[in-house]
Amino acid sequence: MTAPLTGLRVVEVGTEITAPYCTKLLVDLGADVCKIELPSGDPLRWWGSSGGLFEYLNAGKRGCTVDSESPGDMLHDLIAQADLLVENLAPGSVLRRYWGIDHDSLQRINPNLVVVRISDYGQDGPRRDRPATPLTVQAASGWVSTREPDRPPVQSGARIPEYIAGGYAALGALTALRVAAADTGRVVEVDVSTFEALLSTLPYPMLMAARLKSMGLPPNSKAGPMLGIVRAADGWVGINCLTGQHWLDVCAMVGLPEFGDKQIAIMLGGPERAEFFAKAQPWLDSMNVADLVELSQAMRIPAAPINDGATILNCPQYRERGFFIESDAPGGRFVRPGAPFRLARTPVAAPRPAPPLGDDAVTGWPLRAEAQGSSAPAEVDAPFAGLKVFDLSTFWSGAYLTMFLGAFGADVVKVESIQRPDGHRYSGSLLRSSDDWYEIGPMWQATNLNKRDITLDLTSEAGRQLALRLAAEADVVVENFSPRVVEQFGLDYDSLVKVNPDVIMVRMPGLGLEGPWRDYVGWALNFEQLSGMSAATGYPDGPPCNLQGPADPVVGTHATIALLAALEHKRRTGEGQLIEVAQIEVGAVVTAEPVIEYSLTGRVPQREGNRHRIYAQGVYPAAGEDEWVAVSVRDDADWAATVEVMGRQELVDDPRFATAEARLANHDAFDELLQQWTATQDPDEAADALRRRGVPAERLLTGDRMYDVDQLDARGFYVDLEHPLSGRQRFPGWPFRITPGPLRHHLTPSPTLGQHNDEVLTALGLSEGEVAALREQKVIGERLLNA
Repeated sequence: MTAPLTGLRVVEVGTEITAPYCTKLLVDLGADVCKIELPSGDPLRWWGSSGGLFEYLNAGKRGCTVDSESPGDMLHDLIAQADLLVENLAPGSVLRRYWGIDHDSLQRINPNLVVVRISDYGQDGPRRDRPATPLTVQAASGWVSTREPDRPPVQSGARIPEYIAGGYAALGALTALRVAAADTGRVVEVDVSTFEALLSTLPYPMLMAARLKSMGLPPNSKAGPMLGIVRAADGWVGINCLTGQHWLDVCAMVGLPEFGDKQIAIMLGGPERAEFFAKAQPWLDSMNVADLVELSQAMRIPAAPINDGATILNCPQYRERGFFIESDAPGGRFVRPGAPFRLARTPVAAPRPAPPLGDDAVTGWPLRAEAQGSSAPAEVDAPFAGLKVFDLSTFWSGAYLTMFLGAFGADVVKVESIQRPDGHRYSGSLLRSSDDWYEIGPMWQATNLNKRDITLDLTSEAGRQLALRLAAEADVVVENFSPRVVEQFGLDYDSLVKVNPDVIMVRMPGLGLEGPWRDYVGWALNFEQLSGMSAATGYPDGPPCNLQGPADPVVGTHATIALLAALEHKRRTGEGQLIEVAQIEVGAVVTAEPVIEYSLTGRVPQREGNRHRIYAQGVYPAAGEDEWVAVSVRDDADWAATVEVMGRQELVDDPRFATAEARLANHDAFDELLQQWTATQDPDEAADALRRRGVPAERLLTGDRMYDVDQLDARGFYVDLEHPLSGRQRFPGWPFRITPGPLRHHLTPSPTLGQHNDEVLTALGLSEGEVAALREQKVIGERLLNA
């Protein structure tokens, strides 16, 4: 059985996580990857215990070591015959010149190459060369946020943002390969910005802040999900109300129905919050996690256990699906996540070992079994032109996938109904200030650009038959409901192949199509909690913490990667297939380290707050209301510059802080020094002063300032679109630029409900009279029923 990317030749010049994770995903899908290392090796070989994380990210690759100043002919010979080069060198790295992997050199070596360059801020713009660490990039992108009252905002744990950037890099790579198939005679470059990748996964805080400001409300709400993460008798559990009915059901469950009308006040942290939890906690203390999850789910309340590196291995859903697998590392046998996607006809193979350092087994590429290359698009601006996508998705993850395809030329037809439209229309729609309130919610609009919209009542026979006719003409069908929804409508894969044998169907259930928990209700926070993302985030002495809600777009990114690979398989063989992307499995894939570490050491890794294992850093208060600055002191040069900026040169040789080891050993005292200084400083001025001396530092970004970032303006990250009801708005783009390639991130604003009913249905062959009859019967419509 041939893997979908069999024959794709990839050279990786990368270290740590971003580039290796990008190519790991390509290996999962069958690509042949050669990893290039210096004799000193990728530093990740020595991160954590016994090389398990390195093994996970580099399994199945071949290896080659090269000299730092003169790589020899081998590297250029490999690149000359490769399809793709992936690197995460700093934009100004001298290795690009020494190794001949700058643009001009690559154009001479292989003008048909695609090169993916991953960096903190991108290959150009005023922040291109800004000193940075993962903490300061998170701070600059809005990812460091308040998760515990009365404590500094905290970063996400387990290096999750680095995986996110790597996932977008893989997506950019596969998209660019379609551009390269147009045979432009030019190297196609993909410029991936980690900063923009993190912004791209946030639930549109810039749009929400702008909407709140227009209504005269504070732009940065501190509201959080309820109940959120709470302690039960034997551990932590997440109870995540998504609707008002969920809240009423929670109040009934804990025996406090009198709080049913106080949801908003409790979410916003008013005095009612303390009163509610004081009364609810004794009941929570009487329940163990498993029973509390089971009871909540029986009442259709989204609830999940907070899994860590140990408990996740015993979670029934992961265990029954056989998701975690055993591998070998230099330090012994360990457990690691499986692949984030399951392809029915081209399953992901078992992982092979990672290349040992210095074992230069690479002598060139094997002979190709067939010519490699994607089907050529008609124009590089629209690499997915001609692709027909039938979009049955709701909320965010599936819609994110189809929005991406539509942005680059696919014809996406989205299905809703006037009886039950996409639930994202209700998310963040705020005050129902007009009859069209469900058309202008920021979450809905930002997730449904680049599409046509029709309405079909799928509970009716006429609606189901029309859906089948549309699916019969589609190349791709996408859905992300719980498994029983499309099955009861007769729109599951087995039903679709009867009318469209070579269709590719992408199904994105929260917990998977099979397993004892497959029908549990849940949304992004549940999946963060189940997959270990929450357990890895927060302070060592505090509770696990939710992230900023990135699960949906991260799942959408991985599903799109699998789909683009399946399209290549279809190009070669004519075969469609079913792709299953369980959202809890994507979450576990990008939170791999805790389970790997536990399997090697028997210890659950401690949450690290804002700290780092190798150098001192933190998030410190600045002058002003709720202002913060993130600072990383990586080495002695950073420390000397920091004490000079603070005007405390006498501390440069203080034995408590004179070395990296001493600063880590005296981290509390280090933090106290930094916050004494930052508390008296304007946040921008403090960060600027440190950066001018080469010290990574950033003011924490909030939603109301996300439209005013010089780097984003310079790189054209935002796209202005005119909506007929809400006017002109700025929407985030994609976190990479492809050159040559698409010039715009988005093409059209979100459609209104049923906007394209006549257009799509008449093209299907219905007469004007038949369409009118469907409207009369309320099978279709353009207004929300009973709004």
